[in-house]
Amino acid sequence: MEGASSRKLMRKQHLTTLCVISYFLILVFTSVSCSISRIASDMTAGIFKEGAPVFEQEGDVETAEISGLAMIKTLEVFNFQNPTNKVYLNLLARSYATYAFGFFETRMVQYQFTDPEKYQMYFDRAKGFYRKGKVFAMEFFQHKDPSLIGAIRKGLDPVRKRVSGYDRHDVEPLFWLAFNWGSFINLSKDDIAVVADLVLVEAMMAQIVKVYPGFFYGGPNMFYGVYYASRPAMLGGNPVQAKEHFEAASQTTGGKNLMVFALEAQFLAVQTMNRDLFNEMIQKVTDGSVEGLPQQRLANALAKQRVKYLQANASHYFN
Repeated sequence: MEGASSRKLMRKQHLTTLCVISYFLILVFTSVSCSISRIASDMTAGIFKEGAPVFEQEGDVETAEISGLAMIKTLEVFNFQNPTNKVYLNLLARSYATYAFGFFETRMVQYQFTDPEKYQMYFDRAKGFYRKGKVFAMEFFQHKDPSLIGAIRKGLDPVRKRVSGYDRHDVEPLFWLAFNWGSFINLSKDDIAVVADLVLVEAMMAQIVKVYPGFFYGGPNMFYGVYYASRPAMLGGNPVQAKEHFEAASQTTGGKNLMVFALEAQFLAVQTMNRDLFNEMIQKVTDGSVEGLPQQRLANALAKQRVKYLQANASHYFN
């Protein structure tokens, strides 16, 4: 107990240090001349880019939940001072996506049947974060590849044609655009105009799966697993394809990315009313180690939280 308390205290001290450093840097960059501020900001962007994975390696969910918001707002300040820096734009798109998915959507599962007001609060916050993430991703491409923005305005065929030239080196920003946009659509199923854009997202993600299916620990295949599992057949759902994508995502990390199993339980098992599959996936997450994939300790810890709430809600899913 004493060791655990000591580690928790150290994490809080690190969080305090992060906030102080961030505040200091913000003061510095807003008080010096514009040209010097821009140079310093560009240099700092490299530090943020190299250090971003550290957040995903945090195994303490509470620490990550608090410090993640501080990191996002710090990035926004730097972006405000240097709005054309593509590193900040991409990091903001990534951060808004992973925070909403990891924390807000887990809380949605937690409160879905026990506290409607809290559920709606986290639903709205998740939707808002995905919207912001999409805005930053679109701004990235406004500077990096304006032709993609033009294609998006024209429709499906132009988007398909434009992204067909993307290779694995172009995948990262495109993935975060598609992930934020697709997740926003998934939470806006009552808005036909928003849902109509899903074909554009699918076109982007199809190219990513084609050239780099293992990106972000199987992220593209996880996206498609949820995509095919979360809707009925008449709306494009396909349990067989969903299963194939979940299995492909799992193989990317040798089964060490526990979030794959959590999503398969939440979406495929529930949609198909397969209680045996649900229990199997829950058990895989329960038995799995957070340390199995050190680069994704946080995702694995969140997967364990999510299946705990899924299991608690099982009577509502299978009645």
